[in-house]
Amino acid sequence: MNAIFYQYAKEIIRSPLTLLLMIGMTILFSIIMSSSNTSEVEVSVYSTELSDEQVNEKVTELHDEHSRFSFAVIDKTEAERRLASQQEEAIVQLEDDTYTIHAAYEEAPIVYMIEPAIRSHYMITQVEERGDREAVNQELFAFESSAMEEEQGVDYNLHSLFGFTLFFSFFTMGFTILTIIELKENGVWNRLLLTPTSKTQLYVSNLLVAFVLSFTQIAIVLSIFALFFDVDFYGGFWNLYLVIVPYLFATMAFGIFMSGIVTSSQQLSAVIPLFATSFAMLGGTFWPLDVVESDIMLALSHMSPLRYGLEMMAGATYGGWNLADFLLPSAILIFMGLAFTGIGIRLMERKAV
Repeated sequence: MNAIFYQYAKEIIRSPLTLLLMIGMTILFSIIMSSSNTSEVEVSVYSTELSDEQVNEKVTELHDEHSRFSFAVIDKTEAERRLASQQEEAIVQLEDDTYTIHAAYEEAPIVYMIEPAIRSHYMITQVEERGDREAVNQELFAFESSAMEEEQGVDYNLHSLFGFTLFFSFFTMGFTILTIIELKENGVWNRLLLTPTSKTQLYVSNLLVAFVLSFTQIAIVLSIFALFFDVDFYGGFWNLYLVIVPYLFATMAFGIFMSGIVTSSQQLSAVIPLFATSFAMLGGTFWPLDVVESDIMLALSHMSPLRYGLEMMAGATYGGWNLADFLLPSAILIFMGLAFTGIGIRLMERKAV
C-alpha cells in the first residue's frame, strides 16, 4: 500500500496540472457567481399619479433603504413596451400609498427579489404617518421575521463557493478512480496481484488516494478563500472539514459504481462529467433548491450526494445547525457510500476488462 501511495505522489508531483485545474476552476466559478450575487439589480419604475419630483424622491428613499437595487424612472409607454417585448422581467408602478409590480411573465424571479423591498418601504411610510411608534416597531418586526423565513437565511456567496467546491471535487474523485480501470486494461493490476499485496489492499489503497486527493483539493480551496478573500464562514470553518467526509465517501462509492457499469476507461471519462453535472444541477449547485418549484425535480434532488453535502456545509456555517441536524444527511450519504461500494466492486470483479 505504501508503494501505491508513493507512486501516486510521484505522479502528482510530476504532473499536477489536473489538480491545479480543478482548484483554479473552483476559485474562478465561485468568484464569478459571488460577484453576480453582490452586483446591483436594476429595476425600472414609473407612476401615473405622482409628479416626476415625487417619483424621484421615492426612488431616492428606496435606494437609501435597499442599496442592492438601482432604480431607474421611465414613463408608462416605455414600461408597457419593455414588458411586451420582455426586455425586463418586471417593472414597478409607484403611487402615493400603494404600488404594483407588473411582471413580463408568470413567476418572474425578480419579483420575489424586489417585492419585499418595495413592501417594506410602503409599510414604513404608512406606519410613520400614523405616528404610532410602538405600532411601527411591531409591524416592522413582523415583516422582517416573515422576510427572514422566506429567504431562509441563505448566504449566496458561500452557497456558490460550497457548490462549486463539491462539484469539482467530484471530477477529481472520478478521474482518480479511473486509474483502477486503466491498471486493469494495461495488465498492471494482474501483475500487482502476484506480489504480496492482496486484492483488498489494492482497492483500499487506490480508493484512499482518491479520497485524500479530493479532501486536499477542498481544503486548499477553502483555505484560499479564508486567507486571501476574507470570506466569513460564520465561525464554522474547521467544522467544514468534518462534514465533507460523508460526502466524499459517497462520491468515492459512486465512482466505484460508475467504474463497474462501464466497459472501458474511455467510457468512464465520458460518464464522469455527465453524472457530475447532473448531480450538481439536481443538488442545488447552480441555484438554491428554494427557488425550484417542480416537485419532480425536488424529488430527484434526493438522489444527488451534492444536495446533502451542500446542506451540511451550509448548516456548519450560516445555517446554525446543531449536532442532531447533521445525523440524517450524514446517514444518507454513508448509506449511499456503503451501497454503491458493495455493488460497484462486485460489478468490477464480475466483468472482464
